[in-house]
Amino acid sequence: MYKISYTGNGNDTEFVFNFPFFQNADIKVAIDNVVLDDSQYDVNPDNDFNCGLVVFATAPANGVQIDIFRQISLSRVIDYQPTAKIDPEDLNSDFNFLIAALQDIQNIDIDLSQWANTHNNVLYQINYLQGLIEDKLSGGSVLGLYNNLLNVLDQALPNLINDYGSVTETADNEQSDDYGNI
Repeated sequence: MYKISYTGNGNDTEFVFNFPFFQNADIKVAIDNVVLDDSQYDVNPDNDFNCGLVVFATAPANGVQIDIFRQISLSRVIDYQPTAKIDPEDLNSDFNFLIAALQDIQNIDIDLSQWANTHNNVLYQINYLQGLIEDKLSGGSVLGLYNNLLNVLDQALPNLINDYGSVTETADNEQSDDYGNI
């Protein structure tokens, strides 16, 4: 688990953390082991989400323990469409997100009911992604697009053969065009 701890001094309102995350909601803050609502602080990330700054409106009290940690929410970030091309960058981001979530889980000690819920969510996401990739690669949507293309071409070809005019005009026969017989 990525975590950094500070001791409040009653004056400082900004605290630096240096670990990767995906979105501001992944950064959590606890004071004396009580997790704060994210409206009680702001997260200012760097451009690459590799580090950032937690800013409080009011300085934490002197002597309190301030923990800044990453807790990735297991939710869909990218929505793959059934007939759209899968972007390799999006796919890599999804896998990086899952790996980071699993790393966080590996590094904390949770009870079995929490683990079962998390495990089921991760398993669902992995199975969904696997099914989507298999569908894209095995011909489900690709084969459907191919068949649709064949049907369109089958209907359009009689209008296109030797026809130099509008594609909606049917050629008299395959040996003629809009300018008379060849």
